[in-house]
Amino acid sequence: MAMKHTVSTHPAEARMLLDDLTRRLEAEGDTATLGRPALGPYVTISRLSGSGGSSIAQILAKELAWKVLDRELVEGLARELELDPRRLELMDETRTNWLRDTIFNLLDSRLVLQDSYVTLLGRVMALAAHKGQVIFVGRAGNLVLPREAGLRVRIVAPRPWRIQRVADRERLGEAAASERVAALDAARYDFVRRHFKVDPDDPGAFDMVLDAAALGEDGVVTLVKKAMEIKELISYHRQP
Repeated sequence: MAMKHTVSTHPAEARMLLDDLTRRLEAEGDTATLGRPALGPYVTISRLSGSGGSSIAQILAKELAWKVLDRELVEGLARELELDPRRLELMDETRTNWLRDTIFNLLDSRLVLQDSYVTLLGRVMALAAHKGQVIFVGRAGNLVLPREAGLRVRIVAPRPWRIQRVADRERLGEAAASERVAALDAARYDFVRRHFKVDPDDPGAFDMVLDAAALGEDGVVTLVKKAMEIKELISYHRQP
């Protein structure tokens, strides 16, 4: 059965998704071995504003029957965790030390405190990535999750092209669209620099950087799927 791939910012969706993830974690704890459960497969999508990264994620999710977790839904899950300490305790129990260690080891190297907002987001991402078949849009998923279990994608496009796209989508004049693009880019860059102390444009933080203006959304999706096949993330999904 195909998984739902539409995204809503309604709190009820975050609550339902967290319930599902918690049930999976509890079931894993009942049958866990001493081995460390694997994460993935997953895709992380980082994007410049107006480059079409969110639309590309939706197209990819539809073709793969995967789930999309965007910034609003990831943050909604984090808020649900804050409101329900029992779930955090479950994630910290001995049988789920692999989850705690995965996130803390990754984030400690970037000087992020364990009690920080980013660590809470990281817990959510790792929990969602445990069963795989998920696409993360934004929130520095490429810096939080281990590279070997997924594909880290950066979507870019020339600034004039992005401004025009935002102007058309939001029915803005060119000046307003330009300000909108600048503000969104600045906020995303600030998030990465402030919490991870790295250059958001560093190509070494990604497996592939794709120009949506040159390739088109369908072209980007085609190349992403091919890269996923090369990394053997979707070999079992390949159509005959």
